[in-house]
Amino acid sequence: MSELYGRYHGRILGLARSSTADGAWRAKLREILAEFDDDCRLLPPLARYVLCNELSSQVEHEALQFSDPDKRAVLTLALKHFDAWRA
Repeated sequence: MSELYGRYHGRILGLARSSTADGAWRAKLREILAEFDDDCRLLPPLARYVLCNELSSQVEHEALQFSDPDKRAVLTLALKHFDAWRA
């Protein structure tokens, strides 16, 4: 599970750091989150909850550190996606 955490945390944070106002990052974020969904479906419920909880906590913390609205948007959308899995 730590492998999945590292993979998705790194990809989403990297995307946030490189995002620009043109919105090209949206398609890449959808791709990353679709892969995340596929991986999550293979996990037992408790592991899935823990993974989403850890990612949500970290991404929320990082979103507060960005002042650029596009960078923050990447993290906010990812956060909402992870939170939906915990519901």
